[in-house]
Amino acid sequence: MPVPKTTVNSVSDEALGNFAVPDHSERVYAQVYYAIRERQGMLSRKRNGEDFSWDDFKQKFTEAFGTPNNPTYTIEQLLDYALRKFNMTLQDLIDANKRSWERRRAWEEKYGSYNSIPQDWNPG
Repeated sequence: MPVPKTTVNSVSDEALGNFAVPDHSERVYAQVYYAIRERQGMLSRKRNGEDFSWDDFKQKFTEAFGTPNNPTYTIEQLLDYALRKFNMTLQDLIDANKRSWERRRAWEEKYGSYNSIPQDWNPG
């Protein structure tokens, strides 16, 4: 005898007003976006050598991928891209983003400004 299908009505936190939280995919979108941007940039820098410019790369990346606040792609599309290009999962990307923030904080503590990082610095 076939098992009857049940439908699950999603719970909405709309009634919570200011206490509602965004869905998980919305909360991690920026982490995924920036981890992909960093990985893509590092590989592009290795490939292009002296001709690489982080500013030019970030501009081109934004043209192609949008921004976290105005995305071109869904989280699912970014995760598919990361898996195909870098063999990285959601957790890998979140971990990479955390490590990136730790490096930035350490750099700022040591040198005062993340914006003064030399072109040849290797973030790992």
